[in-house]
Amino acid sequence: MIQLIDLHKEYKTKKGMVLGVDRVNLTIRKGDIFGIVGYSGAGKSSVLRCINLLEKPTSGKVVVDGVDLTSLSKEELRVARQKIGMIFQHFHLITSKTVFENVAFALKAAGKPPSLIDKRVTELLQLVGLADKAEHYPAQLSGGQKQRVGIARALANDPQVLLCDEPTSALDPTTTQSILSLLRDINKTLGLTIVLITHEMEVVKDLCHHVAIMQDGKIIEEGSVYEIFANPVQPLTREFIANTLEFKLPRKLWDKLDPAGKVVKVLFRDEAAEQAIIYDMLKASGIKANILHGKIEYIGDKPLGTFIMEVTGEPLEIDNALQYLVDRSCGVEVVDRVE
Repeated sequence: MIQLIDLHKEYKTKKGMVLGVDRVNLTIRKGDIFGIVGYSGAGKSSVLRCINLLEKPTSGKVVVDGVDLTSLSKEELRVARQKIGMIFQHFHLITSKTVFENVAFALKAAGKPPSLIDKRVTELLQLVGLADKAEHYPAQLSGGQKQRVGIARALANDPQVLLCDEPTSALDPTTTQSILSLLRDINKTLGLTIVLITHEMEVVKDLCHHVAIMQDGKIIEEGSVYEIFANPVQPLTREFIANTLEFKLPRKLWDKLDPAGKVVKVLFRDEAAEQAIIYDMLKASGIKANILHGKIEYIGDKPLGTFIMEVTGEPLEIDNALQYLVDRSCGVEVVDRVE
């Protein structure tokens, strides 16, 4: 388990002190995949680098498996860091060394014997799907393959925690999915706690169990990924969700709609996303509905459905029908027409 207790980080610059992390309190459960999301400058990278004390907090505590890292001596911290692996956005591989040598470097730095190093590196390259690339150099690899080397290197010393600093932002969508799948498998197989920072809510949706949203050095919202997507509270969280799940109707379609009708967006959560609630609503009311767009996302194994439809009929009947949906769904929103 990871606990951040009143974590505070300030940076000294030529223009004075700059606040990076503002009294953050956070608990990440053992074996969790935890995402930290925010725009540039929100403080998410500072939080991540404070977890292994690459950045020393100005104040506060970083407790990993019951040990306060901020209280350790330099030697004790060096040993503790071996149980905290880290992968980076731009890979940070040694260009003059082969794939095998890059992974072995972490084991050599930890003082492991050569016989163990050879065996361990072979195992790791097999794990990340690069057994046939052992003698290649970084320049001969794709971006996804470089990140797999970085993951193998981070796992070399059997860490309990894996920190991921924007691990997919330099990758194309297909490669991103392969890296997320690998991280998901590693979490399940090895039981690692994974902490991932990103500005891409799509990555959080596909990989993480829990998420915290950061703004101006503070955590403004936190919860399970499903709950955050289904019921975002803060404006910034709503913005992140909208950028991931939103679909807009083209102006040409708006021009064809009945001016007297209403366009509504309905969000269904949990079991409601897989039930015929709209059909039942139409049977129970005197209104007509035209489905304009619809999609069911699965976050983890739980469905979250979003539908946009045009409804027409008597105003009171429409209001009663929408209330019917409100009572059985996560939310109903009347969508403003495109001018």
